[in-house]
Amino acid sequence: MGLIALHGCSSSLAKKSLQAPVTEPHKAHAEQGLYYMQSGMLIQAIAEFDEAIKHCEVKYPADGKKIYTSRTTAESLMYAVLSTSKDESIEVIDPVCSDAYYLRGFTAMNTGRLRDAEGYLHKAVSMAPVNAMYLSALGHIYQVKRDWTQAVDYFTQAEDAAQTYSPEIIRVSEFSRAKRGIGFNLIQLGKLNEAEIKYKECLVLDAKDKGALNELEYIKIIREKNNL
Repeated sequence: MGLIALHGCSSSLAKKSLQAPVTEPHKAHAEQGLYYMQSGMLIQAIAEFDEAIKHCEVKYPADGKKIYTSRTTAESLMYAVLSTSKDESIEVIDPVCSDAYYLRGFTAMNTGRLRDAEGYLHKAVSMAPVNAMYLSALGHIYQVKRDWTQAVDYFTQAEDAAQTYSPEIIRVSEFSRAKRGIGFNLIQLGKLNEAEIKYKECLVLDAKDKGALNELEYIKIIREKNNL
């Protein structure tokens, strides 16, 4: 299993990657990076994502106001409420910069740099703490590290976030992805009954969910093998 199911790689960039050039440098580099990544040109993609990140960090410096990125109105409103509770000054922008961190994390994962991938994904989540796509990607990092409990935690956060904040067109996909992630890691923890519940929830969303069906069969095999 790869780092994540990319949903066309990035909801904010995928549709733009082959359009006319964008005047804002961070967006232009992110979109070019996505094009290279989709073309299998990882070295070029990495260079473009790094440039996008550099421009984002100049445009939105760490010592400036808190920056959140959002894909939906509900997500933007949540960050506004969060900022009020923290009494902080914020700006909510489109997800291009956080997507650049997220996609850079993907390329790091696919070039064997797990620690770097983890760092980039934490930065993406810092900018968008209820982005289910980022949270599931981070959950997968901990799954690869065999930190099953931490993985369950991030996939659970993704499950909660997807229900309310994911764009409608990909809500079911992100919701199911999170549930499968929870289920997989619960199996590793020996919690077969809880894992089974999560996979059955996936089938309620999509009765043909192949990943859920395969894992339910695997749970059955484990039980038969161990007389459970």
